[in-house]
Amino acid sequence: MRFIICLLLAVTLSSVSIAATDSLIIKGRILNLSGRLYRQAPTITFSRNNIFQPQSELSKQVGLEADGSFRTSLPLIYGQEEIYLDYSGLAFTTFLGSPGTVEITFDGDSLKTAKRLFYFSGVNATANNLYYDYLNNENLLFKNNPALGAKFYDTFWEKDISGALKATRARSDLRKAALATTLSKNVPDAAMDFWIKSLADDENLQNMFEFALNNEIPLATLMDSLGRLSKSPLTSQRVTMASRFSTYAERKADELNFQNPAKTRSLPAKLMATLILNNVSNMSPEDRDRVIQVRENGVAARGDLDFLSKMYAKNELTLNLLFDYERSVRTYSEIFEKTAVDFLRAHYLAKNFYKFNAKQVVLLNSHLQTQINTPEFRESLNELVKLEVKDSAEVNKLIAFKDIVTAPREIMPGYWFSASNDNGVSWLNGVLNKYVGKTIYLIKWNMADEKSRDLLNYIPTLRAQLPDNVEFLFLHSTFSDELDASKDLWKKYVYQHRLQGVHMMLNSNQTMDLLFKLNPMDAGTFSIIRPNGKFFAKNAPSPADGPKVIEAILQANR
Repeated sequence: MRFIICLLLAVTLSSVSIAATDSLIIKGRILNLSGRLYRQAPTITFSRNNIFQPQSELSKQVGLEADGSFRTSLPLIYGQEEIYLDYSGLAFTTFLGSPGTVEITFDGDSLKTAKRLFYFSGVNATANNLYYDYLNNENLLFKNNPALGAKFYDTFWEKDISGALKATRARSDLRKAALATTLSKNVPDAAMDFWIKSLADDENLQNMFEFALNNEIPLATLMDSLGRLSKSPLTSQRVTMASRFSTYAERKADELNFQNPAKTRSLPAKLMATLILNNVSNMSPEDRDRVIQVRENGVAARGDLDFLSKMYAKNELTLNLLFDYERSVRTYSEIFEKTAVDFLRAHYLAKNFYKFNAKQVVLLNSHLQTQINTPEFRESLNELVKLEVKDSAEVNKLIAFKDIVTAPREIMPGYWFSASNDNGVSWLNGVLNKYVGKTIYLIKWNMADEKSRDLLNYIPTLRAQLPDNVEFLFLHSTFSDELDASKDLWKKYVYQHRLQGVHMMLNSNQTMDLLFKLNPMDAGTFSIIRPNGKFFAKNAPSPADGPKVIEAILQANR
């Protein structure tokens, strides 16, 4: 993962409380920082992971002093976490952080020439200084063993399960061999040993979850390994592994629910009563006593269910939200152990932020905090909730603006919206005419489509690397109005993910109108239009393709 989204951590919201975390103090200096380099690159970005969001990092940008020194701090939820340093795109490194202080130095004169650029002191200093040697040893072993290195995935997916297990363990052992070589030539270090072995083991698990998803096979033998989700170190590799596990878990739950569909349509009466007691305040003492009786003894007669339905109606919006959550996650406890169930409960909200407004996010988080027993998961979810609701005032302003017309209108700086009931082709042509003379990067997406949501995470970084005469045009498309998102949640998503540009929300008829003009019209596809209004590429590279998409856009812009 490389610094896809910059999310400032110093946010204070009274509506959400986050558990206390430890801090890592980061200080250091760029030696021989010239005035020219200082003006070109006056900031450093430090980033860390969140176990529930593999497509983004939590980042903090720090300004350099004139002498090249810098100082900042990052919160840590896990006892050890990978931290990523990005010096304005000129230099990168990964290091292991723990509560305490780490000091980093590197030479501004040697950014492009030094074999080893970064030097560490303070917490985990030995591990961080050895990491460069480890990567060299690992690369050498992979080069000498291409079947476990560059060509590993060429044949991995076609193996049977025993062959896949054998292959991924061999790759893991090779990485651990690189670690052994590194430590044999240096002072043994427990932090280094633990860090690299966790990377190898987590990649092993990730590979097998991916293999199981591709080949639709069960992986009962790996379930005992899921306790590591709550343990240090937190690395990008572990976050990726956790993401693949969550996808695997959702599939297994869907299979079980398909065999017993009634389970997803109802909840046990005792749980229903508990939710009503906790979320309905305007009950008479007699009604409350009866709900308590159902919670303790279950349903004794048909009248009890009718009574619960009557109490449910007293706070239907809140209870609908909580009931949907409980129905979605109740199967997990039948399949997985408690740490995995804790993870999946928290993951439910983290993966579905786009479906909820700020009030609903806070309500669901409050409910989840009473159910999640793992402190690292509670704090990780709280951290994301803070970030999710921090823009509430700006989002509400955007939602409140209703006078959107066919001609794109800038509602907030950088955010333009167009609305129309016209034929999709006529509407799009009218908007494109406004931008003749500019190169258009056209994005087809839908909030309900995970692929397009993931790809849109790269948009802010991509836009920052392109000239001002390149415009981004976002088409939120759908082939079914019944599945379409609310306009309020659409605006919320656009603003929170910094998707600056021109936005159009198409209905299903307008999407069909454009099917021939924009083919492919699937969510998560992209096009490039020249300044003269003609297509340069109907099926253009995605934002995740980095240099490839930049090259294509600049070529169209000539």
